[in-house]
Amino acid sequence: MEIDIANEQVPEGVAVRVRVRLSGRETNRLFLSGDTLLQLPLDGALTGSVGSPLPRTSIFLSELVGLADGLSRVFAEGAAADAFADVVRRQLDTALEAL
Repeated sequence: MEIDIANEQVPEGVAVRVRVRLSGRETNRLFLSGDTLLQLPLDGALTGSVGSPLPRTSIFLSELVGLADGLSRVFAEGAAADAFADVVRRQLDTALEAL
């Protein structure tokens, strides 16, 4: 299992990228134990231009694992980005500790 959560300065603020890689065995265990829905907080997130779709508030762990580039979200401030990363990390640690 590999969890990579990285913050990066971008012109709009701070981008947080979350990537998760599981072995074949871990992926099988995930499906046998039931997929986990992770909450993605929106506090401080930039939503894009008018008319853009609302950012996602949740994602299934199996879907996150399947995203080659991971999931990215941009925040106006570093504190909001750090809080997002902490919340997601705790959820991933809890979901993956049984695998």
